[in-house]
Amino acid sequence: MPNQKRNAPLFHTQPLNHHFMNTLNRYLILLLGGLGLTAGFCNAQTLNWGSPMFSDLVDSKGDVLDDTFVFELGAFVNSFTPDATNTAAWLDNWQTFDAADYNGVETPVDDGIYGYFTAASAMNSSGTGPASAPGAISFEGLDAYIWVRNSNTPGVGTEWSLSRAGGWQFPSVDPDCCGGDLPLEWSLSDLTPSYVPVWGTQNGVKGGGEITDTGTYTLQTATFVPIVVPEPSSSILALLGVIIALIHRRR
Repeated sequence: MPNQKRNAPLFHTQPLNHHFMNTLNRYLILLLGGLGLTAGFCNAQTLNWGSPMFSDLVDSKGDVLDDTFVFELGAFVNSFTPDATNTAAWLDNWQTFDAADYNGVETPVDDGIYGYFTAASAMNSSGTGPASAPGAISFEGLDAYIWVRNSNTPGVGTEWSLSRAGGWQFPSVDPDCCGGDLPLEWSLSDLTPSYVPVWGTQNGVKGGGEITDTGTYTLQTATFVPIVVPEPSSSILALLGVIIALIHRRR
């Protein structure tokens, strides 16, 4: 456990209550919809997703994630498979199903409070979610990912985490609306050591990206290696060296 979290208070009453009540309200709305008492949730499947409370959610340097980060549940379309070699194309093939509320910003800094993110999301009759863009395709049957990021563009200063467990697959729309099925429960606690993240680290298991703090965290974003462009003088000298070598070889 990082040093800054030792002897930390166990509770952070004000923000925790605020986010807890927001989350509770979302669950109540979905419950009423499931009972047929709220319009707009018919033909819905409910997905509860997020992280356990008091999780270690940090960036590549081991600092607690701040409020510039977004926590999205979604899928990649066009048969696209994300990996460390095609990060520039992730956003173009990504569709957001929903975004989670986040409680983890340290106020004051280094107060030792652990964070969490959570959402209760209803799949509507078209197979899309609460944060889906207009005209989004149905998520039915697609592999679900949690993408945490502070920027859409890969590069210096960008921090990403992309993870999924093997059982995370969006369900089919329930035509009978609330057929008695329990909500799906997807949590970072599902990410056992057998699941290597696409990007970042989870519980000490490392995927793509660069980190400078090698502690064991519930979730850790990773950053990108700067692209080094050689100076013009170096490039010219290298080219001259190749030309001289070729001339010498011909002689």
